[in-house]
Amino acid sequence: MRSKVTSGLVVAIVVALAAGVINYQGLVAKNPRLAPKLGLDLSGGVRIVLEAEDTATVQATNDAIDAAVGVIDKRVNSLGVSEATVVREGATSKRIIVELPGWEDPERAKELIGKTALLEFKTEDGKVIVTGSHLKNAQLVFSQEQSSLGEPQISFELDDAGTKAFADATAANIGKKITIYLDNQVLMSPTVNEAIADGKGVITGGFTAEEASNFALLLKSGALPVKLTPISEQVVGPSLGTAFVSRSVWAAAIAFLLIVGWMFFMYRYLGLVSGLALTVYADILMAMYLLLHATLSLPAIGGAILSIGMAVDANCIIFERIREELAAGKTARGAVAAGFSKAFRAVFDSNLTVLVGTAFLFYLGTGTVKGFAVTLALGVLVSMFTAVFASHTLVDLLLTPAVTKNSRKYLG
Repeated sequence: MRSKVTSGLVVAIVVALAAGVINYQGLVAKNPRLAPKLGLDLSGGVRIVLEAEDTATVQATNDAIDAAVGVIDKRVNSLGVSEATVVREGATSKRIIVELPGWEDPERAKELIGKTALLEFKTEDGKVIVTGSHLKNAQLVFSQEQSSLGEPQISFELDDAGTKAFADATAANIGKKITIYLDNQVLMSPTVNEAIADGKGVITGGFTAEEASNFALLLKSGALPVKLTPISEQVVGPSLGTAFVSRSVWAAAIAFLLIVGWMFFMYRYLGLVSGLALTVYADILMAMYLLLHATLSLPAIGGAILSIGMAVDANCIIFERIREELAAGKTARGAVAAGFSKAFRAVFDSNLTVLVGTAFLFYLGTGTVKGFAVTLALGVLVSMFTAVFASHTLVDLLLTPAVTKNSRKYLG
């Protein structure tokens, strides 16, 4: 029995120490691989909701909306925005939610995110030669020609299929114009002097450097397959996010202390054990957040705080069962063993129902609701370890002769 308790204690200590090292690296040493990710409501930024609409030529089908999510995701990642997220509001919703932490200009964000960016090269008779889907690369460059030295331009390179189609078209249209359109607006209409076989060229149009950079970004990410209309936008200031972080930390600390105090008042020795187990719980839970790179938004922090109470709830069920076993005349060790064994089914069932609920929240919810679901689910899983394993080990370890002889006094 003693060797089993010792083994359990070693496992609990190793896990707690490993979690402590992870937390130190992420929260104190600011290791970039483990540093916590803050959601939009905590770090500040822009949140935009877009809605897909049917047009005369394109229907807003599920496949088209999913493809639009992919295109927008490429665009916002190219913006250099840290931890940007692009998700559908629901599995069958026509709305797309875009969150850009640290972003301050909602108008530019809407322009870049919602622009169709359909690039087309057409001959004089209106035949489309190549489109943006044939682009291999596009980037901002500055003209080296004497007549336009320093003018911002868009350099492009076509893929193999586009290169062949463009070479054939330019060879067949020498002396004629090939017009370049972006979203049906003319960018330029150069005259073909010779066949262009390498699939490379530049687009001019009196751009500013910012416009050329934006257009290049849009062209690289591809055209939107469906029309999207912005229906709402929200700007969150970083100072407001900082205040939320401070309040959330205080809320978690106060909740923790109140729970530990109440457990000690209600269960005395067992309550002290639950306080130690809860400390281990918080240590492991935060380490898991950092390892999984979970985004900490306000709903996510709310889920974490709620899970603290749920972690203690399991202990309450077990401790009440121990009291019942003591009242039935069992010894301290017998009551503890029976209490943990018989209460396990109730603890398991209650946690399982919560996990099922979090699974539905994660599948059907939006970004912040998903964060709540993830943190709550992690909290439930960790609480199972601390309540059933760590708490049991600590109770067995601290069952000294004095406790076993005065079980009523120490165990209630």
